[in-house]
Amino acid sequence: MKISYHWLKEYVPFHLSPQELADRLTSVGLVVADIKPVEDDFCFDVEVTSNRPDCLGVIGIAREVAAIVGGSVLFPDTNFISTNTEISKTITVAVEEPLLCPHYTARVIHHITVAPSPEWMQKRLRCIGLRPVNNIVDITNYVMMETGQPLHAFDLDKVAEQKILVRRAISGEEIVAINGARRALFHDMLVIADGKKPVAIAGVMGGKETEISESTRNILLECAQFEPRQVRRTSRSLGIASDSSYRFERGTDHEGLDRASRRAARLIKDCSGGEIAGGAIHITSGIHEAKKITLRMERLHKLLGTEIKRDRTRDILKRLSFKILNDNENFIDVEVPGFRGDVYREIDLIEEVARIYGYDKIPAKTSVCVRGNTKGKAEIVEDTIRQFLTGLGFYEVKTFSIVDTTPLQSINIWSDRVGIDIANPLRQEESRLRTSLLPSLINTKGYNLNHGTEQIKIFEIAKVYLAEIKLPQEKNCLSLLADADFLTVKGIFEALLRNLGIVLQCEWIPFSESRLFRDGRAAKIQMDGSTVGYCGEASPALGFKAVSCLVEVDLDLVGEKANFTKKYQDLLQYPAVSRDLALLVNEEITWSPIEKCIMDTRVDFLKEVKSFDVYRGKQIPAGKKSVALNLCFQAKDRTLTGEEVDTAQQKIVDTLFRMLGAELRKA
Repeated sequence: MKISYHWLKEYVPFHLSPQELADRLTSVGLVVADIKPVEDDFCFDVEVTSNRPDCLGVIGIAREVAAIVGGSVLFPDTNFISTNTEISKTITVAVEEPLLCPHYTARVIHHITVAPSPEWMQKRLRCIGLRPVNNIVDITNYVMMETGQPLHAFDLDKVAEQKILVRRAISGEEIVAINGARRALFHDMLVIADGKKPVAIAGVMGGKETEISESTRNILLECAQFEPRQVRRTSRSLGIASDSSYRFERGTDHEGLDRASRRAARLIKDCSGGEIAGGAIHITSGIHEAKKITLRMERLHKLLGTEIKRDRTRDILKRLSFKILNDNENFIDVEVPGFRGDVYREIDLIEEVARIYGYDKIPAKTSVCVRGNTKGKAEIVEDTIRQFLTGLGFYEVKTFSIVDTTPLQSINIWSDRVGIDIANPLRQEESRLRTSLLPSLINTKGYNLNHGTEQIKIFEIAKVYLAEIKLPQEKNCLSLLADADFLTVKGIFEALLRNLGIVLQCEWIPFSESRLFRDGRAAKIQMDGSTVGYCGEASPALGFKAVSCLVEVDLDLVGEKANFTKKYQDLLQYPAVSRDLALLVNEEITWSPIEKCIMDTRVDFLKEVKSFDVYRGKQIPAGKKSVALNLCFQAKDRTLTGEEVDTAQQKIVDTLFRMLGAELRKA
């Protein structure tokens, strides 16, 4: 941000030399990077941080100087006399996208004479590096640099049908900007259009066809507020940037918009001999409520480590344009001005007081203590998962919570309800909150395949949003996608549970979701009677060449079951006895009920049971399969005898026969 030294002095009286002023501004956070003499003036190059768009105008810097020297800001005159011709008889204005353009103001000025601007104005513009063009263009630039509010002037006679419409662009429309750049427009871009075509890219740059020329006699003066993110996206997409877009991207002051419009109209009347039509068109959406914050004196002293008197604190806040609503010995209530969008908490007020008071006056050694904050269980669970998975070669990804409405993104494995639609999405194609993380991981996999990465192992920890009768449910989830088969990923998941200290057994129940999982290769994971997640090989319909496996887990439930308490026990001194069995069971019986049946038998000395093979062949009857398993027996106080192991084994075999119809396979 470049400002003129003498221009600044017009709005706030001070007696600081250019170097002294630069030092004082730097000390309050507005770093002056350079001072350059220009003719009989000085140009200050001020580094304005992105959270202080109010300082992107000379008046904004003047407010800071007034707070430093204890003066007050002298605002320029904005009064003027208008004609009896009402503006509504000259132009009509409509705003179709109030969220993207919350405030639009238009004024009409007739019978202007386009000529060079006054020498004093040209001099100030040259000082800050702007090239004078003509009186109308120079005034819009001058007021923008003065107030921080961009403006634009259209040649009214070139506006088709005397109509202005703030709308989204129609895909395929084109516009030639003032700088000569021809650009194709898309539906997610906001434009200012007349009755036939776009005449400006909203918040970025005006169009060539309606620019001010020597033949212009009537103008439409636009002053508006646009949604910052929309302006930034459009500017980047089109590759066009301007002083206006720079300010709109950081946010403008809705309270100062009318003042800037009136200021420009007054200057145009004075410098071009124009006649201002009566009234102005104001289109606003929503009500802007002033922010109110309470500053506790005790908190101020505690954080800064020094005592600043209440009267001094009150004076600093008043000089910074904060309205004092109430104050006593213990606190001060203030109302935040509209141009200070960066102030919304008590700590922000404390920072304001500290920087104007002077950081150099705050002692380096204070009684301020630093206290560490312990992590909650949920954070520990997430950190443990990240460390475990990255150790196995997984990469963490972050995807967007707002997704499109394609069939893939509409999959909801957690509920039979449809997803939650957003009432006013910024992009029509992305209008729903995600109900699962897996579709986004699948898209990430596809993106990597298209860019030559064949093998992938990724995970994401994030929220999904499920529709409920009253309020939406935000569920924390963990999702995995790995180029591996079902059993490999099943082992990774079980190892992860052990790493979290979860000893509860999981039950793997066959599950079908043909849009995500391969038939017969997916399971619902249950733990202690609750569904903890889903795991399965990716459906062929997804188009992956290699075998890939998908997992989605309820992280809230896993976090509840996690246990990081370390327990130790003596190593058993006596040998274990291992027995292998081959069972004939019906084809539809999975390992989970077999394992549960064995564990529920609660035989003495059974330490572990594992499955290691499934066989189907000529020796196996139709509709049956052979499941090979290993039983491990061990006692704490002695070596088991063969008779004890035989008795325990027979009890297990009898229970399996009674509960599942399982028989020992004959050799």
